[in-house]
Amino acid sequence: MKRMTKTFSATILCIIVITVSCMLGPVTAATSAETAASYVAVTKLTVEPESFMSDDTGTITVEISNSGSVPVAIYRAEILYEDVRVLNYQTYDSVGSIGPGNTMQFTFRVQPTKGDGMYFPMFYLDYTDAGSLRYPVPLDVDSTPVVVSIVDSPASFSAGTKEQVILSVSNPRKNAVNSVTIIPRGEGIETTQSSIFVGTLEPDAEKKATFEITAEKDTTLSFDVSYRNGNNQHRVSLAIPVIVGDGGTAAEMVVNNVEIVQSGSTVTLSGDITNAGLRDAKSVKVTVGDPAKPVDPNPVYVIGALEPDDFSSFEVTCMVQGASSVPLIIQYRDTDGKVFEKRVDISLRNAALPSSGSAGSSLQGMQGGNPGGRPGGMFGFGNGISKVPFTEIIIIIVACLAVAVAWRKGYLAKAADKIRNRPGR
Repeated sequence: MKRMTKTFSATILCIIVITVSCMLGPVTAATSAETAASYVAVTKLTVEPESFMSDDTGTITVEISNSGSVPVAIYRAEILYEDVRVLNYQTYDSVGSIGPGNTMQFTFRVQPTKGDGMYFPMFYLDYTDAGSLRYPVPLDVDSTPVVVSIVDSPASFSAGTKEQVILSVSNPRKNAVNSVTIIPRGEGIETTQSSIFVGTLEPDAEKKATFEITAEKDTTLSFDVSYRNGNNQHRVSLAIPVIVGDGGTAAEMVVNNVEIVQSGSTVTLSGDITNAGLRDAKSVKVTVGDPAKPVDPNPVYVIGALEPDDFSSFEVTCMVQGASSVPLIIQYRDTDGKVFEKRVDISLRNAALPSSGSAGSSLQGMQGGNPGGRPGGMFGFGNGISKVPFTEIIIIIVACLAVAVAWRKGYLAKAADKIRNRPGR
């Protein structure tokens, strides 16, 4: 009887030990899993683009690492937030384990659904045996666009002449934008550059772009600026009116100090040509048109290049009979080689030209818009220094000095006394 009692007691003790072990086993295992999961942490976070614009899509990349000594089982990973749409939802519904000393990345394609502001979607990591990890992700939404403005542009364009338009492109955003490209457009517009690639604009950075524009008529010139914020394409435009008139910056030929001299049947036209424009004039040459006929020795007078505000004299010989005016023709080129021509009617003042063999004569002409002719005579010279009569001026100065010396020496008084004391007076 005593032996049966001992056997029963031993059996009961074994049952109690097994029961307690079964109860403590899961607790110990759970405690070990929680301890292992505590070594898992977010070690890197990347949001691209750094600042979203309205309707932009981008990515949130989260990197985790296990600094512990045992693997950690992960059930799933996701982004939780009602104001951010996850475009690759359920991609990480089954993850697996992360080993000790290893890293793992999760990339989510997202699109904010609210307006400008700062949001904090939650990165959620659900462990298989040990609860979860939550990590807030700062996400900025700012719809401020790239700014384009005019730095320099002519008030009016000269028809067929290249004019410079300088643009400024600046980035007032918090993040860099990429692939900035400027394209000019407009009806009746020709450009040397079909587009200009600006490239990357860092925050608060500015770059300039220069376009050479040729306009044939009044129109609207538009500049389309495209750029990327992350992988999102954006566009802004700037339009300016183009007025074609005489107020441009092209070279402008002005004729002054015209003099007409005839010798027999040949008429010589001379004067000055000034470049009153803001651009260089190349290959400037002067001749005459019908009814005049250019003849030797100067049928065509070549001046060459004239810079802005520069002038040069010219002299052209021609034959003309019975005409009241002569068309003076000035031809020149711009820096691109385009040929321009200006015609100026030189009045002969309705004077009849002598027939062949008559004595030489001199007439004064004028350029249309230059009032009056130049006075003739000994002092009939223009603005050119080569036309000043130095010899006559020197003779007059010497004569005046001689009279002054004679008066100071008393020679004039003595001469006057002799005249008064002459016999017979």
